[in-house]
Amino acid sequence: MDKKKVASDIVDAIGGEQNIVELKHCMTRLRFVLKDESLIKENEIEKIDGVAGTMKKGGQYQVIIGSNVISVYEEIEKQTSSKGPPSVSNDVHPKGNWTIKRILNSLFDFLVGCLTPAIPVVIGFGMLKLVNILIGLAGFKDTSTYNLLDIIGDTGFYFIPLVIAYTASKKLNTDTVLSLIITSVLLHPRLVELMQSGETISFLKVPVYASNYAYSVIPALLATWVLSIVLPRVDKITPGWTKTIFKPLLALMITIPLVLIVFAPLGAMIGSVVSQIFDASRGSLPWLTMMVLTALLPIIIMTGMHHAINPIVFTSLATIGYDNLLLPAMLVTNFAQASASFAVALKSKNKNLKSVASAAAISASIAGITEPALFGVTLRLKRPLIAVMIGSGLAGLLVGILDVKAYVFASPGLISIIQFISPNGMSNFINAVIIVVVSSVLTFILTYVIGFKDLEDNTNSTNNSSENIKLSKAEKYEVQSPMSGDIVRLEDVNDSTFSKKLLGDGIAIHPSEGKVYAPFDGTVQVMFQTGHAIGLKSDAGDELLIHVGLDTVKLDGKGFTPHVDNNAVIQKGDLLLEFDMDMIRAAGFDLITPLIFTNLKDTKMKLEIQAENTVQANTRLLHLVSEKI
Repeated sequence: MDKKKVASDIVDAIGGEQNIVELKHCMTRLRFVLKDESLIKENEIEKIDGVAGTMKKGGQYQVIIGSNVISVYEEIEKQTSSKGPPSVSNDVHPKGNWTIKRILNSLFDFLVGCLTPAIPVVIGFGMLKLVNILIGLAGFKDTSTYNLLDIIGDTGFYFIPLVIAYTASKKLNTDTVLSLIITSVLLHPRLVELMQSGETISFLKVPVYASNYAYSVIPALLATWVLSIVLPRVDKITPGWTKTIFKPLLALMITIPLVLIVFAPLGAMIGSVVSQIFDASRGSLPWLTMMVLTALLPIIIMTGMHHAINPIVFTSLATIGYDNLLLPAMLVTNFAQASASFAVALKSKNKNLKSVASAAAISASIAGITEPALFGVTLRLKRPLIAVMIGSGLAGLLVGILDVKAYVFASPGLISIIQFISPNGMSNFINAVIIVVVSSVLTFILTYVIGFKDLEDNTNSTNNSSENIKLSKAEKYEVQSPMSGDIVRLEDVNDSTFSKKLLGDGIAIHPSEGKVYAPFDGTVQVMFQTGHAIGLKSDAGDELLIHVGLDTVKLDGKGFTPHVDNNAVIQKGDLLLEFDMDMIRAAGFDLITPLIFTNLKDTKMKLEIQAENTVQANTRLLHLVSEKI
């Protein structure tokens, strides 16, 4: 993979560097916050070598790369002037309307942003503990080396609150040193001793809930969040010449009592309740719990919600020494994804799909990274995803019966499968190997039997598809106007993305009526959630972006009423969208609507404008004419 070309192609396809507000990455995905998602060239991104798929979630546009994500991220950072996320993009305190959806998205983004950088620490120290398990099984238990390695391995888990305090401070753009110090209070030996003594503890006569905060995650998250709220307010009330002394003093005096009395106990209680819920779900019918979890895990991973379970996994590994929920379920699903991808690679006649599926199978089975398989193969083809879920569910039933446990945090694959070796012997590891075989064989057979609709082989170029060959032979065909209004040259639109034709050639209309109709027969490639833009594809293969107004994405859907969904089949003249012209103008937005044909270079077509100064909806607007080649 040419990481420089992949990085450059991705930036171009998401609307250019100027469209990037923020860029981050997790273990497999690039996470963009964009100014205007309607500028994304979805089809081009999915064709980029090295891109497994895309996803929109929580205000982010996610590009799934897989194991090469860090090198691509670093290359994008080199090629653009974006040097880290703007502070506004890291704010987890929702601005504007406090809708439940917005709050949940912000909280989830906060969790992922704080936990993902901590995972290498947990994996590293977990592998050290695994080395010690192997030393103990070899007969060297209770030696000095064994005891020292036990202390070293335990350090990463005991002090995980400090790691979380660090990552949370970076996510929230607050003072890292103060965050570490405040969290350190929770781990102070005298405080631990006092809380374990059974004595009644109070601060200024306010009772303090006794708990052990070592090995915990949520109290550190809440402590740093409180600091991020307190610190800016302290900064406002302290004069410039006193900030060096009084700003940290006041921040500590306000934050530490709040954390000790309210938020650390709240975090401990939340963690305890969630753990009890998971324990209860496994208590009476563990086989049913694991069957349901493993069957649904591909969907959970697709949304990224598995990260929300990580705090419980961290705590379980640190306190009882193993996890018998998420990691065993991931063992099943990872090998199911690998097996399904391998079956697709064998059965498909599409050279590009064979290559993608083979690479995805290797990534999932060896490294335990399943996003390329999920987004690039099984979800894309749909039927293999059904096979994965059925195969995973059946193998998950066996996981629950055998009570398979993981002793180290890592995404299960051939490299890390030793994470299932127990300090009590090899039976758990043997059960894990049996699970791998069952999951792989079942899913492979199901994928091969259920089958899938193979992709057309377009390996040479887009121009060689039968659809575009027909198009190049056509002399001309008519495109109707999707709305009524005054015609404006694209060059005169007050937005350089459109006026410089960065997305393609076209025309613009000043609408006189708040309705958008289908200009040709075809399909809806994308109806944006905000309703301000529509991507269409004609039956002849032309792709048209209708962007109602400039910067109207900022209205977050207000004033727009879509009448069709993604992938809807449309006929010329169908009503696609209505919009409130008065409301949008009153909000200060320009209603000029660019109509952009985004793939004219591929189809070798050019525009011939037929209408003059004004045009009525559903009447002739232009002709698409084949170039002489």
